[in-house]
Amino acid sequence: MFDVVMPLYNKEQFVTAAVESVLRQTFPDWRLHVIDDGSVDRGPEEVARFQDPRITLVRQSNQGVGPARNAGIDAGSADWIAFLDSDDVWSPNHLAELDRLRRTFSDAVLIGCGFSELGGHPPRSTGQARRTRARPARYFAECARGRQLFFTSSAAVRRSALDEVGLFESLPGNEDVELWARLALHGPVAVSSKRTVQYRVGTGGITDREAQSAKADFRALRREDMSSTIPTITKRLPAIVDPKLRQDLHAYMDSRIGVALVAAVRAGNIAYARHILSLLEGRPRGKAQLAALIAKLPEPIGKRVSALAMKLKPLVSRG
Repeated sequence: MFDVVMPLYNKEQFVTAAVESVLRQTFPDWRLHVIDDGSVDRGPEEVARFQDPRITLVRQSNQGVGPARNAGIDAGSADWIAFLDSDDVWSPNHLAELDRLRRTFSDAVLIGCGFSELGGHPPRSTGQARRTRARPARYFAECARGRQLFFTSSAAVRRSALDEVGLFESLPGNEDVELWARLALHGPVAVSSKRTVQYRVGTGGITDREAQSAKADFRALRREDMSSTIPTITKRLPAIVDPKLRQDLHAYMDSRIGVALVAAVRAGNIAYARHILSLLEGRPRGKAQLAALIAKLPEPIGKRVSALAMKLKPLVSRG
């Protein structure tokens, strides 16, 4: 069985489609826990219209998406927990594909499927493959190379692993990615290249939060302030003896700093970009390479080059 956790906050026009996508699953053994996080629209009433006994609606005061997901986790008891944001939709085979993953990789603690934009083209970062395959993931190394293996609405976690590492933290952003890091440090990760989830853009959902989090925080001066995952990793790093994993973790942290570097250059804040550049342990990779070159230019020239680069080919990077 899967517990399905759906946080809900002011998504009246989308939540019906999200719930219906769960009802259409070919894998029948699930329970859906919708956590209304203080909505002021008719979203909860839309959910209450469904009479399926597998669906429960819990209401709470507005506390944020992390606490809402935690309430959904606490409401269930299944060995595996899948997540679905209330403005995204699942393909009918999504839970069946997650079930295939958890059975194939019986030691995995975190699994996920590919995804695409609703009505649009799949993002390049999902790692499109000619043939669908399920595989173990070298999570930190692949994320460091810019691959987004899954996102919250396409992920599922083992409950016993959450008992060990804890639930979602109350963070200003990327609380899901921080939990994935804790889980990936705890045990194996497995992914499927099959795209079984579609997300909406421009609704204040996950993709919009990612775009917001990619903006440079010009107050962050330490490595630990650049990403919610860096403090999590640095706390665990001294106890990790596997040299390959240590290498992956350093590359991963640099990739998070690289996202902030690109954002600073995009904003034309060359002085701050130089500071971020000094925080990198290794050499910048991907789009951060171009950002690093611009950051090393004299500030007036760097700002002009940054503006020109944005017009010709925008510097973009997904967190």
